[in-house]
This record gives sequence, C-alpha cells and structure tokens, in this order.
Amino acid sequence: MKRVIIDTDPGIDDAAAIFLALASPELSVETITTVYGNGPVAVCTGNALRILHAARRTDIPVYIGVGKPLLRNPREGWARQVHGDDALGNTYLPLPEASPHDGHAVYEIIRRIMASPGEITLLALGRMTNVALALTLEPRLAKAVREIVLMGGAVSVPGNVSQVASANLHEDPEAAAILYRSGAPLVQIGIDVCDRVTVTEEQLDRIGKADIPTARLLAAATPFIQSYYRSRGFLSEAGGARYNDVPAVAYAIDPGLFRTRDLYVEIETHSELTRGQTVADLRNLTGQPPNAKVCLGVDVPRLTEMFTRRIVAYQPAVL
Repeated sequence: MKRVIIDTDPGIDDAAAIFLALASPELSVETITTVYGNGPVAVCTGNALRILHAARRTDIPVYIGVGKPLLRNPREGWARQVHGDDALGNTYLPLPEASPHDGHAVYEIIRRIMASPGEITLLALGRMTNVALALTLEPRLAKAVREIVLMGGAVSVPGNVSQVASANLHEDPEAAAILYRSGAPLVQIGIDVCDRVTVTEEQLDRIGKADIPTARLLAAATPFIQSYYRSRGFLSEAGGARYNDVPAVAYAIDPGLFRTRDLYVEIETHSELTRGQTVADLRNLTGQPPNAKVCLGVDVPRLTEMFTRRIVAYQPAVL
C-alpha cells in the first residue's frame, strides 16, 4: 500500500477524490490536512470531518492549515458558484462530533514525511500554501517525500479561472513557484486531463442507487457542481459530472492510466494577466532539466469506471 497524506480544500470534487482514496486498497490515507480554497479553511476543515464521518473513517486525523495565500488576499466567495455556500453543494450537512487534531497542518506534513523518508506521497488537491510553507520550513522535505501529486496547471489547454491559469495555482502563485523550484519529485495533474474526465450519466446513476453514506453524500452534492459545469459548456456529456481532484488520486493508484511528459515548468508570479500560469518548456529552449512530470493524456473510460465501481462498492476498512 502507498502511504499518502491528502492536503485538500473540500470541495465537492475533493469529497469524490477522498472517497476514491479511501475505497482503494492501493492507498493508505494517513492524515488529511486542510487549506483554504473552495471555502474558508474553517469550512473546508468541517467538510473534511463530514467526509470522514460519512466514510466511517474518523480514525484518520484532520489538521487545520493555512487560511490565506502567502502574499495576497484570498479571493473571497468566487468558489461559491462552483461548490455552493457550504462548499458541499449546499447540502448543509450537520457537523459530526469529531474535531480536528491539535497542531498545525504544515508541521504535521513535515513531521510525518521526515519520520518516513521516501515512503509518503503527498496529494496536494488544494492551494499549494501548506506545501510551500512545509518545504520552506524544512527544505529536506523535497528529498524525503516519495512524490508530490498536485492538482493544478494547464499546459496545452486554457485555464479554468483565467485564460491561462488553474484555480489552485492562480490564487497563490508564489506558493506554487516555491513548490516547482523545490526539487521535490512533482506530478502535475492539470486541466489538460481534468477537462477530459467526465463521469457519465449512467455511472452517476449507479452511484445514486448505492445505499451507502458516501455515495449518498456525493449524489446529494453533485448536482450543484454539475449545473455549474453544464452552464459553462465544460461537460462532454450533458448528464455527466466532473470531479477535477479525482484524476490526481487516480494517478496515485495507477499511473498507467496517464500519458506523461517530463518538462521544465515555471510559475508566473508577476503579471496579473498570466498570474499562476504553468509555463512549460515544451521545446527545451531554456536547457533546464525537467522539474515536473506533466500529465497530458488519460484513459478516460478506465478511470471513470474504476472510480464508479469503487465508490459503489465501498466498505470502510475500519468500523
């Protein structure tokens, strides 16, 4: 089993990704750390607790992380149109009795990875602020982490919050720049593949019929994000749904689902027009060695079918 930390900002697609991780025997989710993004960090932390409660995995500790970008003010409210006021599709689920653990997410990321060099994969599904601070406080983390799989970036397609940038890198480009310059082994799961991965209407119907708490939560939250993507013309099938964080977890499970290319990538931090852009050296013009494995292709049918089957068949490992 691959040991993973999930750094996340739940988020409907984060919920889907966490459920996939918990339903996958290839992965051992050791902790969840939270960051601002799809809502304020307090909202995202509450949602992480709700997700684990539905999955009957309250044994997994949750740690609260950073609530704003390194140098900028957070972009208040924009994610509500995608995820709802509660960041879970306006489901307004009750908060479980469980609480976040004492201690800060950044220190917990450092502690766990440095205690097990080469063993832990970090799945960065939200803004990169927690990860950047961890790498700044403990630069040796870049060599100690097995891999950092990040959801963000756009190399061959337009961005999803600007013409060129994805949300996770656009909101805190300085944090993203620290990550890409760190020397850590990076896998970029960006809009290049997320744009293509639509869970079909038939697959959603199977999830909706599964009488388990995780599937019920996902089925209740999905119509909100589905409506947003449909209104923007971002769905390849009108009755389908996109969960952009799911491909990042799918890569951790089975890298063979993806076509990748090793590239040198820089993050734009100065221009407001291109803020957060993943500037990839596709023709080796800089002569710099690659610093990221960039995913550019994906086997969509295999990925979405794996996701659906595992969500429908989920049984908690710990009762």
